Amino acid sequence: MPQDSLNESGHVNMLIKLLLSFPEIYTITLNVPSSSCRLSYMIRRKLDEKEYLALRQYLQENIETFYFLHGYEDDYHVKVLQKRCHNLTRLQVILSHNFLLGELVSLLTKIMCDLFREDLITENRLENDAVWPGENAFVEELTLLPDATLNHRSNHLIAFRDSGRVYIFDK
Repeated sequence: MPQDSLNESGHVNMLIKLLLSFPEIYTITLNVPSSSCRLSYMIRRKLDEKEYLALRQYLQENIETFYFLHGYEDDYHVKVLQKRCHNLTRLQVILSHNFLLGELVSLLTKIMCDLFREDLITENRLENDAVWPGENAFVEELTLLPDATLNHRSNHLIAFRDSGRVYIFDK
């Protein structure tokens, strides 16, 4: 089996694990060449501009604190975007560079759950499916995005979940 196939399956497996572990995440887009990840969350209401700006500031402060506590000194960029449609708001958190991805996604998802509670759209799970065996252990194993310097055929992976299934497309 060629080396590229193994690396590509690592990206796919990472996306599957993230979506299965965090049903609050609406979509994930992974840009392999730039080592960036875009997490989307859906909110059941429109956020006004003041609330959106406060959220951006709050997330930025939490992410900066997270990296400071983990001793991460490299330059990193975080963007928070919103798109409103009817009575919904899609929030996108764009993380660039090599991140402690599993722990950071856990932090971001916890913040979203705390801030939006019932307004955060999440996939409903049966009680038996609510905890994946070894779910907490995998968060620790996703410390960095796989190496993006290799020649990959898959450059932009888009993942989402529907009815308990994870779908991944190569853009």
